[in-house]
Amino acid sequence: MKKFKKLLAAVFACALALNVSPVLSVQAAQSTDGLADGTAYLNINNADWADFEAEWTNAEITGDGSYTVAMKAAEPQNLAQFNALEVVNGESVLGTGCVLTVDSIKINGEEVELQGPSFTCSADGAGVTTRVNIYNEWNAPDETATAGDDSHLDQRVAEGSVMDATAMLFSSDYLTAGITDLEVAFTVSGYGTAAAEGGSSAPVTAEGPAMAHLNINNADWTEFEGEWTDAEITGDGTYTVSMTAAEPQNLAQFNALEVENGELLMGTSCVLTVDSIKINGEEVELQGPSYTCSADGAGVTTRVNIYNEWNAPDETATAGDDSHLDNRVAEGSVMDATAMLISSDYLTDLTSIEVTFTVSGFGASAAAGEAAGSEVPAVDLGGTYHAYLGFQTPKYSFRNAFDDADYGRDSDYFNQVTGWDDSNNAVVIPGTFTDVEIAGNGTYTVSVDGLEFPNGEFDGQEYMNLIFLSTDIPNTGEITISDVELKVDGKKVDLASAGAVVSPDSVNYVNILLQNIWNNDVKEIGYYGVPMTSMSITFTVSGFNYDAAPAEEAPAETPAESPAASEAPAEEGGSNTGLIVGIVAAVVVVAGGAAGVVVAKKKKGDKK
Repeated sequence: MKKFKKLLAAVFACALALNVSPVLSVQAAQSTDGLADGTAYLNINNADWADFEAEWTNAEITGDGSYTVAMKAAEPQNLAQFNALEVVNGESVLGTGCVLTVDSIKINGEEVELQGPSFTCSADGAGVTTRVNIYNEWNAPDETATAGDDSHLDQRVAEGSVMDATAMLFSSDYLTAGITDLEVAFTVSGYGTAAAEGGSSAPVTAEGPAMAHLNINNADWTEFEGEWTDAEITGDGTYTVSMTAAEPQNLAQFNALEVENGELLMGTSCVLTVDSIKINGEEVELQGPSYTCSADGAGVTTRVNIYNEWNAPDETATAGDDSHLDNRVAEGSVMDATAMLISSDYLTDLTSIEVTFTVSGFGASAAAGEAAGSEVPAVDLGGTYHAYLGFQTPKYSFRNAFDDADYGRDSDYFNQVTGWDDSNNAVVIPGTFTDVEIAGNGTYTVSVDGLEFPNGEFDGQEYMNLIFLSTDIPNTGEITISDVELKVDGKKVDLASAGAVVSPDSVNYVNILLQNIWNNDVKEIGYYGVPMTSMSITFTVSGFNYDAAPAEEAPAETPAESPAASEAPAEEGGSNTGLIVGIVAAVVVVAGGAAGVVVAKKKKGDKK
């Protein structure tokens, strides 16, 4: 028997801000917007995880050698439990075999004693930003010296094992020392080299075999003992995969047939068609035809949903934004396919499941441009549009994009925050959305207020899964959104180094992604407190052929005598009926990480 490793979405205990350029006066953990790839900088955070005035000295790494980065604060700062040296897109520019060794650290002008050797890792576990922890209470080197799952090797520590290295290079006494100056000198070696074979578990290119397996999840989302039969896909033909549990299991709302690296190994036009499913030894009636999609929306893992309550085929038959075509269903439109091939009745007391499927188009890839979904509507540059704030919590309470088929603007869920009770029934969570009509070029704000999340909503993860801006502006490129600002409980939050990005989760409309823990570009943003009671997104719109009308100024009030108590008007009761509360939809994204600007939205059962 082997124990099936369940979905663990693990990102580090705090999602933190990244950081700006050579000696520049900015506020707080500096923003990396505008920094060239390969630029080293300090990611320093004060104890309040708040903005502070500072000058930053960064260093552009051009090869092996010694470099120095520094921070000079306007006022003494006590530091948080996470501070690091980082390199913008370092895994790509420096190479996954490149090592950064901290030689010395000066605090307030005095060199401090290092508590051990440093280690180099991928800041996000996805091969994007390179990091050397200076003081990080939430990380330690593993056997490959990673802060995730990257391609770094364990020979980065010159003497001894990397396990002797430390993520806390200086004593915790310095955190409360009132730091005004911090300088880090380091040496770069192995510039431009890649990790040796075996150092990477997330290759850009994949070697076979293409192994199909079942991703089956029980109702508790926990590990369980079972025997699993996988299938090596070698070409077009029929294959079978199965699972037999040691004890009967009630299943979760997400279960699938998957092929790791299938998009690379089988091609993006390869179709897996489910022919039959047996549960507890008996063949069951399929609720409709299956469809093939990219499990992560990044063209990595291929998926066929067996039972997935949080996904449905879109016009390109994707669970994200991939290159699959809509001709995967032999008869009729792919929109007739279903993500729930079995009845929900079979989710209880399951001891075995067997799936037989046919592979066709092995090795074929979609032609360039064929991945686009339906035609983007024409934009009216003299018209008006709308914008909405959306999010998803770690417990999957959410508000979806306006055009989501199940939970969008045309559904009963859109004007509420929707959560889930212990039995996975939808419940309403307090909160009031204020949406906005976009009428011309100008600056706009959408928000949600009065949030009251239940206890435990952020247990184990103290930040959102998703925060985004949804609009009904046709995505033709003629109208653009910029200068995006996020506030949580009235405090500005630093966005990721890539800034807010245009989200491809809807090819037809402009949606802006601020945070997505499964998207490396916007996974880590600045600290914000949870549970929050309010959030707002302010943004600038341009491209219309007219400007928004200026806001009307309120007339000056003329002082008046207060009326006697008996004459005072009664207070009018009323609630702020700003639109919408709700769900951020769950294009369930299970499996590897997506590089680039790729939206991968998940629900329970999704793994990274």
